[in-house]
Amino acid sequence: MLREAAQWLARADLGTLDEAAFERWRAEDPRHALAFIRVSEAARRVTTDGAEAPAVKRARKLDPTRRGAIAAGLAVFSLGGGALIAGKVNARDRASTPVGGMRHVNLADAGGLTLNTDSAASWKADHQGLRLWLERGEIALDITAGARPVHLKGGVVGALLGPGRYNARLREGLLDLVVLKGEASAEGSNAAPVHGPAALALTPERPLARPLSEQDIAATLAWRSGEILFVDEPLSSAIEEYNRHLTRKIVLADPQLSGLRVGGRFVADDPSAFLRALETTMNVRVTPSQQAMLLSRKNS
Repeated sequence: MLREAAQWLARADLGTLDEAAFERWRAEDPRHALAFIRVSEAARRVTTDGAEAPAVKRARKLDPTRRGAIAAGLAVFSLGGGALIAGKVNARDRASTPVGGMRHVNLADAGGLTLNTDSAASWKADHQGLRLWLERGEIALDITAGARPVHLKGGVVGALLGPGRYNARLREGLLDLVVLKGEASAEGSNAAPVHGPAALALTPERPLARPLSEQDIAATLAWRSGEILFVDEPLSSAIEEYNRHLTRKIVLADPQLSGLRVGGRFVADDPSAFLRALETTMNVRVTPSQQAMLLSRKNS
């Protein structure tokens, strides 16, 4: 039973914890909750040079029978002559944004992290540097000079990043990494490091590098100031990009409009100017409803 409790803690550290499943396990038998409390208390007693480790000290302030205990960590635990041995867990820090939101987080000595709309990331420092997981959406990452390497993971692929400026986005499980400044190396690949400005598409097969134009760079940076920049973009792609920021979506009611090319700089969370431009320059009718904004041809 103690081993089960330790496994739940390990899953939390790996970011694979199913909280609903954990709550069911904890509630189905009072001994489960007791085992988890005992593992948590063992972690609390872990000391560093006679003082509590910071992660354990933080965990003491939380409820050991619920999520707070999950972050408490593991320790050497003995029972009935047998020993349950595991390493102390330093749980990840996490940040996320809702649709239309943006958030900036300081990464201690590593730099800063900004999350775009509907995004989530987690991170943890260890002896190798900072490990950063992009769980969904898009982030901007500024790594300060002299900082230790940042190991970025997105889906099943990853990259090692040096000091510099980066943008990373998950696209259908693949990681699209833009190196604005600095150096990035694809993990598990013999390919040469990529120096900015350049883009790196990380796939399970092999990384694909491509150069960046000034327009590419401007489009990549636009969301940091709450904007969207389209450069000769198909309307279908522009709508897909805009809808990342909107709870009330734009719907292309006429598929024949999808190939229209659009351009311009617009406010990310307010498509009013974008929709006006479509109506006045492209013969597009915008029909608003409570659920969506429908696009069709004016002469249809």
